[in-house]
Amino acid sequence: PYEHQGQQEQQQPDHGDRPMVYGVDCKNDHFNDPRAPYCAVCGIALVQRTLVPYKGPRPSLGVFILDDGTALPLETDYLLGRDPERAPEVAGGSARPAKVTSPDGSVSRRHLRVALDGWDVNLVDLGSVNGTQIQPPGDPNFYDIPPNEPVTIAPGTTVRVGVSRTLRFEAHRG
Repeated sequence: PYEHQGQQEQQQPDHGDRPMVYGVDCKNDHFNDPRAPYCAVCGIALVQRTLVPYKGPRPSLGVFILDDGTALPLETDYLLGRDPERAPEVAGGSARPAKVTSPDGSVSRRHLRVALDGWDVNLVDLGSVNGTQIQPPGDPNFYDIPPNEPVTIAPGTTVRVGVSRTLRFEAHRG
């Protein structure tokens, strides 16, 4: 490390390729979404503190659990489909592939992009033939999402890809 007049230069911690986002700490120093009422780690209320947002590495935003039990940790973008490996987003490194097939053939090769934006989880149907639907938490109905437009979802949302495959967004927050 570089030394100057008796002071050492501080090394910046390596956060890998985790994006930096503005967040706040709870009193136990857990980094949180500044919009959250409670800490995502320990559950303590954030509303009673004077919170000062600062930029830090974004933690995992939760996990998608597919109907077959496969877990997709929400630390990066994903491209879901029956042949996601060939997608330009995957080849370019901006998304990880998540192979999802269905016996009825209703999942497109490039069906759905899960795009993380700050503290939000967005879905983008990639113009799939059979579409993507969401069921918000506590709602008995599924709703079509428009193709090629990002839709922000909340923890507890169930997503239907094609006709028969589902996945659920789980997180400690929200």
